[in-house]
Amino acid sequence: MRKQLPLALAKSLALSEDLDQLQFHLLLENISQDPQLKQFAPDGVCQIDPRNGNLVIYNSARAKRVHTTAQPTAVKEDQHCPICEGESADILDIAEHSEGFTFINKNLYPIFHPIEDIPIENADYFLHQDPYHNGRASYGFHLLQWTSSLHNKDWHNLPFGDALISFKRLAALEKNLLCQPTDFMSRSETQVNQEVVSGYVSIIKNFGATAGASLVHGHQQIAYSNILPQHFFNNLRFRKRHNKSFSRYMLEENPSELLVKDYGEVQLIVPYFMKRPLDMLLIVKDSDKRYLHQLNSPEQQQLVNGMQHAIQAILHLMEQMGIPPAYNMIINNGPGCGLYLEFLPKTQMMGGYEQIGLFVCQSNAAHSAEQLRQQICLSSD
Repeated sequence: MRKQLPLALAKSLALSEDLDQLQFHLLLENISQDPQLKQFAPDGVCQIDPRNGNLVIYNSARAKRVHTTAQPTAVKEDQHCPICEGESADILDIAEHSEGFTFINKNLYPIFHPIEDIPIENADYFLHQDPYHNGRASYGFHLLQWTSSLHNKDWHNLPFGDALISFKRLAALEKNLLCQPTDFMSRSETQVNQEVVSGYVSIIKNFGATAGASLVHGHQQIAYSNILPQHFFNNLRFRKRHNKSFSRYMLEENPSELLVKDYGEVQLIVPYFMKRPLDMLLIVKDSDKRYLHQLNSPEQQQLVNGMQHAIQAILHLMEQMGIPPAYNMIINNGPGCGLYLEFLPKTQMMGGYEQIGLFVCQSNAAHSAEQLRQQICLSSD
């Protein structure tokens, strides 16, 4: 029998089965008062590297988590999956698939937490005592979306219809957080579709140990915070400098031979500045759309199709290279952004030169684009 989280067990862990019906103030209260989250609460301090604007947030408690301290083998990891066994924080949303379901829950080891629950002794230490520079408070939520309740299913091998359901629930979560009606977060944009937007939602995916995935069971991490990561701030700064979004710039400037696939409303490309073999961008052509929840039905379908194609190609080609499949996926959204997804396969190690901003890439963009086109063509036949 395949490992999976049973639906009945998931429902028994659910604070809500439909996030759209869960009032934001109740979600805030539940997260603030959760004793499990409190014991792993972050320090609540953010520092900024003055050289490049990179943000550093601190959570000393994450050093205590099992997946940090243990040295699990592949066999042990296969035998024991805490998600399949129901060792989960409260579930906030459940949406059934043709087989299994997708669900959203709280992260037991959050990088952000409501500020009233930040341990005061930690904040005082970082903010007021030498030799540390004064930081700024960081707060919010840290949630997880499990792509499927089936242990071995993720974006690359879900039926398209099920993948679309998972994507729609992720978009709904983004909207629920950004368009919440309280003053928990300050405004980050005046209006989006006549709605006030508060705070920032950053969505990433780690797949594979070398990409930072501590669990095999496929998931996305969703951070809702008062601080905007530098990568996303760069998107805003690019728009202000160039009077166009980065996504629009790439659609106009990226060489045509680096197009992997055009889906109509969405385009999959290899960027001309590719840092690592198989790097890709999946760009929504309507650069006025900045968030997942703004996409219409054709755009949603094409984005999911392109996402599945990109991930399938990365996993297959990395196996051909003899490299354990691993990648990061970043959803670029937020103020000033034209919506795009970024795929960063772990096809090369990071060295010292890369740490100073000088990337040495062992392939070229044209070769990667041709490899990816051929693989997507083969997988689509």
